[in-house]
Amino acid sequence: MKKKLCAFLLTAALLSSSAIGASASKVDEAPTGAKIDIGVVAADYPEVGTELDPSSPLPSSFSNREYATAVRSQRFNTCWAYSSSAVMEIVANKAGLYDSQFSPMHMNYWATTHEDGTGWQRTYDDAGYPYIAIGYLTAGIGSVKEEDFSSDLSFDDYAALTEPLKPYLSANSLIYLNGNDRDTIKTAIYKYGAAVGNFHYVTDFYNKDNSAYYCDTEGLTTSQLRGHAIAIVGWDDDYSRENFKQERTVTDSVNPEESTTVTVMPNHDGAWLCKNSWGTFWSNDGGYFWISYEDNYLFDTRFGPSYAIIGTEQYNAKKKLYQNELYGSTYEFEYISGNDYVNSRKSKLTYVNVFDFDNRYNRLDKIIFESTSIGSDYDINLIPLDENGVPVKDESLWTLLGTGTIDYEGYICCDIENVDLPHERLGIGISVKKTDISSDMTIGACEWLSVGNGRMVFVPATQEGDCFIIGYDKEPWELKTFYKEKVDDTIGGTFVIKAVAEKSDLIGDVDLDDMINIMDVTSIQRFIADLNEFDDYQKMLADYDGDGVITIIDCTKIQRVLAGIDEPLHPLY
Repeated sequence: MKKKLCAFLLTAALLSSSAIGASASKVDEAPTGAKIDIGVVAADYPEVGTELDPSSPLPSSFSNREYATAVRSQRFNTCWAYSSSAVMEIVANKAGLYDSQFSPMHMNYWATTHEDGTGWQRTYDDAGYPYIAIGYLTAGIGSVKEEDFSSDLSFDDYAALTEPLKPYLSANSLIYLNGNDRDTIKTAIYKYGAAVGNFHYVTDFYNKDNSAYYCDTEGLTTSQLRGHAIAIVGWDDDYSRENFKQERTVTDSVNPEESTTVTVMPNHDGAWLCKNSWGTFWSNDGGYFWISYEDNYLFDTRFGPSYAIIGTEQYNAKKKLYQNELYGSTYEFEYISGNDYVNSRKSKLTYVNVFDFDNRYNRLDKIIFESTSIGSDYDINLIPLDENGVPVKDESLWTLLGTGTIDYEGYICCDIENVDLPHERLGIGISVKKTDISSDMTIGACEWLSVGNGRMVFVPATQEGDCFIIGYDKEPWELKTFYKEKVDDTIGGTFVIKAVAEKSDLIGDVDLDDMINIMDVTSIQRFIADLNEFDDYQKMLADYDGDGVITIIDCTKIQRVLAGIDEPLHPLY
């Protein structure tokens, strides 16, 4: 079960039948450094991840290197940003969506403390966490094209942006991987393109002649780990263990003046092909290297989850992402479902995010949520609110949007068919249902994190009335109130439940007044003459023939419709 992320060792929350328990956000500090020259800070993270079963026998060797962009040299402690960008690039290229680079520095600068004090409590040259990249990719913030924000730009350049850059490609579904199962990683690479992995790097274990890495040291504590994130793009079961050969001098513990030379290498052949972010000259293979299947710290869960991107969403001006958090899941909300009292009496919990739906985005397209409750069933419902803004508990008033089973740990995306949204404030509820005694009922939460001395690692943006819990008690619990009264937590968090809605405006209605008339034609003509400006959505509405260019032909086609010569315009959806 996923535990609270922290830059240091954790203290588990104690749960009892009489109380929910102390906040797991309060953790014990262990000696380690926030700034290191590798980039991933280790934490006590016991999450195992999902096992994938290959649908057919996997080849003994395989690589998606052909879909990767050029190897780059990371700036600052940003391997977590470069590795995740590299994986997204492969995913995009394999799908035929994009064949160039995304901007790791845009991700890094975004992942600093915001002006209102929320967000990751780090500066742009601090080390990071895999969760930062996951939150960035799933929150509709990125990936941003490298050409739109060059990695040579400074933090001041980022701060000077007058409006947020539009992401070219975001992740709408993402899977945490069980690195203990070799077929799982292979399947993720084979099926999805690449995987983000983390390992302990020390130069002594690197054979530069063969661009091969193998660490055989055992028993390192969390504070001793020097984390580095890479994109794993392939494997070779027959990669010789001889390539990892290392000669070491061992000093006799009894007679320190005596020493012997020993040869170290794995017991078996086999290795992962990895794309690094330390430039092309770091290895003899243009920045790529091999890491042994038997490396002791590759996929170590203390570095956070290994993961793959399994679904993407291209930026579309007619769509809007509704969410109450911008940073993704930093914790699995288990204060209730992990309680023995609840487990013995409850079989379902409903987590609700409340959104103010815009009447211009009036068709529900997707629902995205994070959970690690593999094997549990879920329902998705549209839930009305009472006069106090609280989701109604009477399920006969709910509108069922979809059902399913949580098949993997991570971010789950559900397509919603033909559901129109009224222009009002409504709840999106995810009901997680136990299917047997071993299944769980958790959902991802964007919670604050701190070390034992009170220094914050992450601060969420939370507001009352955004999130609710139904099924824990007789009446729905407002989440911030729940945190305060049940967990003695005044900061709290928000649920990771997102809704994607799209517009259904008429093509040609550039002034968005729900009708097509000569004023729209005149406005388009003025745009062509550079006498007025359109935003991206208006440009899409003006491009009547859909050829990507706004010309007088578009005006003519709209005029023919107005004159009754051609068929009326059709909705965009």
